[in-house]
Amino acid sequence: MGPMRTAGSGLSRRPRPARASADRPGGQPPRTDQYNTVLTLLGTTGGMTWWPDCDRASASQALAVGDALYVIDLGFGATRRLAQAFNRGQYVRRGRERIQGELTTFMANVRAVFLTHLHMDHLGDYATFLEVGARSGYGDGKELVVIGPGSRGRLEENHSGYAGGIMTAEAGSDSPATPTPGTRRMTELLLQAFAQNFNDCARDEGYPDLTRILDVREIGDPAAIPWPAGFTPPDPGRPWTSDDTCPAMEPFAVYEDDRLRVSAVLVDHFQVYPSFAYRFDTDDGGLVISGDTGPDTRGNLQRLARGADVLVHEVIDQAWIESAFAGVDRNHPAWPLYDHVMTAHTSSADLGRVAASCQVKTLVLSHIAPGNTPPWRLRAIQRDFPGRLVVGEDLMAMGIGQPFGRLGVHRPAV
Repeated sequence: MGPMRTAGSGLSRRPRPARASADRPGGQPPRTDQYNTVLTLLGTTGGMTWWPDCDRASASQALAVGDALYVIDLGFGATRRLAQAFNRGQYVRRGRERIQGELTTFMANVRAVFLTHLHMDHLGDYATFLEVGARSGYGDGKELVVIGPGSRGRLEENHSGYAGGIMTAEAGSDSPATPTPGTRRMTELLLQAFAQNFNDCARDEGYPDLTRILDVREIGDPAAIPWPAGFTPPDPGRPWTSDDTCPAMEPFAVYEDDRLRVSAVLVDHFQVYPSFAYRFDTDDGGLVISGDTGPDTRGNLQRLARGADVLVHEVIDQAWIESAFAGVDRNHPAWPLYDHVMTAHTSSADLGRVAASCQVKTLVLSHIAPGNTPPWRLRAIQRDFPGRLVVGEDLMAMGIGQPFGRLGVHRPAV
């Protein structure tokens, strides 16, 4: 992995002041504008809550490869961070005044969006991205690909004893009514929910036709991204275990263009199925985004990440778990949340061992929960991980591979 912070790749980035980071305690940040492949952390906390004394946005990343941009998850606050990272205005001078000269089109180079799973801390800003991003240039003359999970096919087991109503998404043209809509139906319903806004903007302000721009592909749809050979989706007619929702599998292809190849595996965010980790391979190196997962993925994450330059992995602070859930047992009202935290996420006590088994060069901590966890406590993960450890911060950028002009690497034509 290359150096961290400041501008990168063929995309314009807004310069930011230097700040301390896990492996670079202060001083001027190294440059990433000399790298073809650059990862930017947009949101670095997780959990469907707002943590006190925390200004982190929720889980989201942007990967720039030359002048092409790819977005992975869109937790709440992510679109603001996306604009902060990449939105450079075009200004004109009038005397001593500086005036913006035209509308922004900084999203024109966004080629695809990847959703790891359908929890709000990973897609809370998806609707905002669809609405405002259309004016900011995505899909300009081309389709925008959105890749994510399909319907799980059944409700989760009722671990909390919930006795209230069940929300159901109404039937669509090619989908039945369901309490577990996948990415395609969710997108259709979001467009319907904001129909007045979309129609107003299209007819009154010249917004593009989103129904023709969005190319939503669900993983597991035989016509879009079929499951790998040998995989059988779990039977919705019987109870599921993690062995059903995260069986051992080899990585399988989900997307490819002239800049990168993307593969995926199921991970164990039980009961949230399907949940995916993604690997992005460019000519410069490999990046893996874990999504949300417990520590045991039946070797799936290890197979996906082997040899990658960077693994961005979620982490839950072990000290917080021990403090917040002290004395909680199966009869305690907090048991369902505690059980979810312990089985569907990876604690700081386990992460170093997991990352070491993935054989990656650099581990980047993200989806940090609580979001106010002090970085110094998370650096203890280094004891179990022999590579480079980075405690992620919003808007942190890092180059992947070799910078231009070294070891025969040359700036590509864009």
